[in-house]
Amino acid sequence: MTTRWASSLLLVAALLLLLGVPTDAARAQATTASIQGTVVDETDAPLPGVNVVAVHQPTGTRYGTATNPSGRFNIQGMRVGGPYTITASFVGYQTIRREGIRLQLDETREVNFALEPKTAQMEEVEVVGQRSDAVIDKDRTGAATNVSTEQIEELPAISRSLTDFTRLVPQAQGDGSIGGANSRYNSIQVDGATLDDVFGLGDAVPGSQAGAEPISLDAIEEFNINIAPYDVRSNGFTGGQINAITKSGSNQFEGSFRFKGGTEDFTGDDPDGVGTGEFNQAFYVGTLGGPIIEDELFFFVTAELKRESSPLDTRVGQDLEGSNVFREPRDTFTELQSIFQDPYGYSPGGISPLTQRQDDEKLLVKLDWNINDSHRLTLRNNYVNARDDQGIDRSEGSFSFANRQYVFRSRQNSLTAQLNSTLGDDMFNEARFVYTRIRDERDVQDTAFPEMTLDLGGGDEIGAGIGRFSQANRLDQDLFEFTNDFTYITGDHTLTVGTSNKFYQFSNLFIQDYYGSYTFEEFVADGDTISAVEALRRGQPAEYQYSYATQAAGSNRPEADFSAFQFGGYVQDEWQATENLRLTLGLRVDVPVLPDEPTFNQTAYEAFGRSTGNVASGNPLWSPRLGFNYDRAFVSEDLSTQIRGGAGIFSGDPPYVFISNQYSNTGADVNRIDVAFDQPNDFYGTDAPEEGRRFVPTNIGENPTAQPLPENAPFCQENPGSERCSGLLSPVQTTEINLVSDDFKYPQTFRMNLAVDQELPLGLVATAEGIYSSTINDVTFRNINLEAPTPGGTSDGQYPIEGSKYGRPFYGTPGGDVNRVSERFTNAILLENTDEGYQYSLTGEIQRNVREGIGGSLSYTYTRAENVNNGSSSRAISNWQFNENKDINDPSLGTADYEIRHRILGTLNYTFTYADRFGTTLGLIYEGRSGEPFSWIYDGNANGDTQTLNDLVYVPENESDIILESDNWDLMNAFIEGNEALDDARGSVIDRNTARAPWQNILDVRLSQRIQTFEGQRIEFIAEVDNFLNLLNDDWGRIENTSFNNITAWAFEGYVTPDEVGTRENGRILTEDDVGKPRVNFEEETVREKLNGDQFFIQDIPSRWRARLSIKYTF
Repeated sequence: MTTRWASSLLLVAALLLLLGVPTDAARAQATTASIQGTVVDETDAPLPGVNVVAVHQPTGTRYGTATNPSGRFNIQGMRVGGPYTITASFVGYQTIRREGIRLQLDETREVNFALEPKTAQMEEVEVVGQRSDAVIDKDRTGAATNVSTEQIEELPAISRSLTDFTRLVPQAQGDGSIGGANSRYNSIQVDGATLDDVFGLGDAVPGSQAGAEPISLDAIEEFNINIAPYDVRSNGFTGGQINAITKSGSNQFEGSFRFKGGTEDFTGDDPDGVGTGEFNQAFYVGTLGGPIIEDELFFFVTAELKRESSPLDTRVGQDLEGSNVFREPRDTFTELQSIFQDPYGYSPGGISPLTQRQDDEKLLVKLDWNINDSHRLTLRNNYVNARDDQGIDRSEGSFSFANRQYVFRSRQNSLTAQLNSTLGDDMFNEARFVYTRIRDERDVQDTAFPEMTLDLGGGDEIGAGIGRFSQANRLDQDLFEFTNDFTYITGDHTLTVGTSNKFYQFSNLFIQDYYGSYTFEEFVADGDTISAVEALRRGQPAEYQYSYATQAAGSNRPEADFSAFQFGGYVQDEWQATENLRLTLGLRVDVPVLPDEPTFNQTAYEAFGRSTGNVASGNPLWSPRLGFNYDRAFVSEDLSTQIRGGAGIFSGDPPYVFISNQYSNTGADVNRIDVAFDQPNDFYGTDAPEEGRRFVPTNIGENPTAQPLPENAPFCQENPGSERCSGLLSPVQTTEINLVSDDFKYPQTFRMNLAVDQELPLGLVATAEGIYSSTINDVTFRNINLEAPTPGGTSDGQYPIEGSKYGRPFYGTPGGDVNRVSERFTNAILLENTDEGYQYSLTGEIQRNVREGIGGSLSYTYTRAENVNNGSSSRAISNWQFNENKDINDPSLGTADYEIRHRILGTLNYTFTYADRFGTTLGLIYEGRSGEPFSWIYDGNANGDTQTLNDLVYVPENESDIILESDNWDLMNAFIEGNEALDDARGSVIDRNTARAPWQNILDVRLSQRIQTFEGQRIEFIAEVDNFLNLLNDDWGRIENTSFNNITAWAFEGYVTPDEVGTRENGRILTEDDVGKPRVNFEEETVREKLNGDQFFIQDIPSRWRARLSIKYTF
């Protein structure tokens, strides 16, 4: 393995040393802006040697260069914003000065000068510049959206989140998805530092598991969202890239204070007229920036405090009226509290309503130092400390005792140092170092205790103890990044050579069921009915799970400690081929290296011929790209037409939790017990005590890690007769293992786009754009511990038929036991690549970007996105088993969970100023979109893989295609006809995600009133309303979805087997042709749910209007 990745590193070195050609400072992770242009004389001949100086007026920062022999100049690494004054001067010619020029992030502004010979009467000419709309930009090739400071301030953003604004991308799909890809495949950069959730447990950003944003919104100057940037320094994503920069200080002391808050009175009621209960949210935000040394050293600070409390006010009782009631007698809870106390010695906590807190603090400190005219240094540190009360589930169908709660804590520090250097008139360098430290943990507040679940029947559950996934759960991340880009300008070429390198150090503690997990349910033994509560008292569970360290692990709580490197090198040429045509051509290579090998499991190698010590390391990822921009005034001299596009390969990291699974689940460090009991036979029968045999030890409250073990476990060999040692557990200790294929590569996609931007009168710009992506490498999962049963009997790995009539393979007894390759393991999940999958979108947009007056945009986007696996879980087993398919181990292409087929996006911002001191601003965001896709599945296990909710239904063309045990074909047929997706799939197994939830309409509104107070100071009153339509009408703005993107159509009961041929069922004689046909049961309740609109659940809080009031003082 060492040879493999070492040789791959040589590829990077070869690219940097042998090509020897510098390229453009690839701009996808840019933190600056640029200007370029041409200087000509009175005859339009180029003027070489002209001095061009740009001064950033707020800070006095100077940037200068001279035109080359072609009369062209290029200044890079400039501060975003402005205003700038740009001066062109040459001996014997009139000096021209342009003022009021503002630069957007990642913008290359074209600024041209025509100098006239100087006479005695001529003076310097001053020209007032205009802000670019960033749509017509010679540097723009792929799909990108810029979000300006004004938009951040003027558009509604109740949650103060970056995702409030990423939705401004027409191709955004909601929940952070861009172009139909999982949001985990996005990259988020702030000041050039990686700020996405690299490990992949949260919602795309660190801190999200604690409900926190990774940075204060008041610290952001502006940001871009790129989908197809053809600059090769853009990397780390196959979805989209969000690139933001923070604010800086200037020569003026400036600051602000903001309060933003809301209570339950600022939230609408649910459809039944029920409010949210007591709720309070408050943000306190302060900013301050200014000079330490005028024109030389500046500071900027942002501090934010969030305090939020929300209720858990589900009530308990059988006779209570209203909703949000768990309808179980309170005496049941009193009895349970008594049982937990005696015999188990544990206090589960109370059942009274609770208030949960979600708090965080943020602090950003930034220094900008103009060392001299050639070198500028930026230092920035961003700190976030967040906590969130979690672990308690209370609703109408589930209720947890109070001591189940834990606190999720998340702390992060992100330090960035960046040096921008101008090395003469034609050379520039940008060097950046980043260190990010993230610490996440689930802090159990009460006594450690196993998870205890009481299944009361009818879907109702009571929970106590620590949740099975929170008993040993902590993640430490340390990320180091170094990037250097050297740019050389020669003639019409801007050349850059660069390197971008990352080092990750992870320490992941995740042992599910570390204290154990028990499920209790009602059963009948010796003629007596034993309730779930009584089963708990007697210690007789229906299910038991427990994970414990092996002797070889070296620790009672083995952690996945591993490092990852990613070495990258790239070259690029930006060529101004003609006055109107600009080409960008680049090549990049990235080599991921995992120097640490997981523990080798000899038993797994013997069973599957694969090593648990193998990881995806040293496989190079090549990314060639070509982009173009052609700008010409076809319509009129004043209205530009821009044609742009390109093609290339984009590479990204997988969520590193996918890689971590290979280190955590080797089967050599942790043994796992996962057993279902036959309670009447296992705990009762001959020689059993009157109340049956006890399985759960009574002393688990004293030592929660001391759960029952098989009698042959080393502990039991050393301690025979211990209460922990049970003959009911298999002498073979089973466990799940995760493996990776030898040639696994990180995600890659080929992407191309073509767009036309047309300037129109009144400052409007119209855009038509198409984007197409095709998968090169994506992730998929396969359970290699499953195999088809042998045709024959019905036990010991046999089943009468090999597969269903309609091509569904079996991996065990349908509705029964799974057929394993090795009984030593439960599951062996293999992570491997697929090259199947695509996304494309077609967008039409018209926009108007202005600083005052009416601005906004209106767009429509049609999107198609198909993949093999959505990769939405952090666990390999979940990604495998919750992927609805005909063949769970050979999944086919299907519509992505994140695809929004149709999307209409509208924005409006209007500022009206009057009486010199007053200004009113209205901001609107409207989004109309298709509902999320979902699959029609069986209620039942149709392929013997042990899972009951992942099998796509076979849709009968007629009654004879199935054995309908409910004997109600007319009703079932009418239901199929009434559902387009089902009706279209007649005679086949339906495809994944072919159905849709209802259309969604959301309108968010922001209204602010600004009042000038003292000179340079103002106060602003702001009201924001999310889902404004719901405020107007209770039935509007509802968001209806499905659970886990699927709905059960009908129940699966089994298959027709050969021994049933000749028997009569539902008035027909079964024949050989019926063998393998599914037996199903269609319930009338399914029809009633459709007619009543109950197939979908309404997302509670997002479907209500929510308002926040703010006051901001700026000085």
